[in-house]
Amino acid sequence: MLHDPPARRIDYLRVSVTDRCNLRCRYCMPAAGVPEVSHHDVLRFEEIAAFVAVAAGEGIGTVRLTGGEPLARLGCPELVRQLRAVDGVREVTLTTNGTLLPRYAPALREAGLARVNIGLPSLDPATYRHLTRGGALEDALAGLAAAFAHGFSPVKVNVVLLRGVNDDPAPFVALSEQLPVEVRFIEYMPIGPVAPHRYFVPADTVVARLQAFGPWEEVDPLPGAGPAGRAFRRPGAPGRIACITPVSDHFCHWCNRLRLTADGRLRLCLLAPQEIDLKPALRPQPDPEALRMLLGRAMREKPWRMADTTVELGRRMSQIGG
Repeated sequence: MLHDPPARRIDYLRVSVTDRCNLRCRYCMPAAGVPEVSHHDVLRFEEIAAFVAVAAGEGIGTVRLTGGEPLARLGCPELVRQLRAVDGVREVTLTTNGTLLPRYAPALREAGLARVNIGLPSLDPATYRHLTRGGALEDALAGLAAAFAHGFSPVKVNVVLLRGVNDDPAPFVALSEQLPVEVRFIEYMPIGPVAPHRYFVPADTVVARLQAFGPWEEVDPLPGAGPAGRAFRRPGAPGRIACITPVSDHFCHWCNRLRLTADGRLRLCLLAPQEIDLKPALRPQPDPEALRMLLGRAMREKPWRMADTTVELGRRMSQIGG
């Protein structure tokens, strides 16, 4: 099993399969986008699978595919199939903006994908278009419908809150009363100049605003390998609301994850710049023993906690994979 210096068990790997995205969300990247990683530098699916095989042998059981937008990379269902075939991988999941999900949901499900999280910053078409710099809400909602239609469970909706922009919970409360979905309000993380602090909304503010909608019962969040936060449900509602607090209440004490960037670097903490380059151990051919040694180094060097304030990490959120 993988354990870091504070004795946290590391069993969850987030894999960014591409830094490219078909949207330009304001909380994720600048309007001009970010410098794209060259095709040569992006890990091949076989290289990702080779590292996951080593990591699974050391205790990694859940792999989440992220981006950019992971479905913007051709062949994503094939990667799911390769990862599901790795001994020790219990489940493969996906974080997506949902807009391409109607096209790929059948193949992803057939390949063995277990669950999806869909980034849906607003249920108002104009606000969604503003936040995504041109995206169409109807495309994202079609993705949400496809997730249910093809049997992904549970389905979670990620809502990064920005003060004065999309911080009215009413539409999402209504969604939780209509569908068996977990709406996760996520505190805005100040990463780089793309994320001004003035947009930050603490989760406690959201919880207070929920009281205006009547009685709530606190329930267990839906299962998953990521942060659970606090979850609430309106009596009789099929869905629930959760609040994720990466800023106001760090969950570093039980962090269980590593991140693999699209260009082959193992990132040890979301809000810290430390990375380990895996490419020398993957090219020209994967070297399992070298990869195992780099995993051991990652355990020794993994930070104990996030930084309290972050201005520049060398990458934007779209390049890290969240």
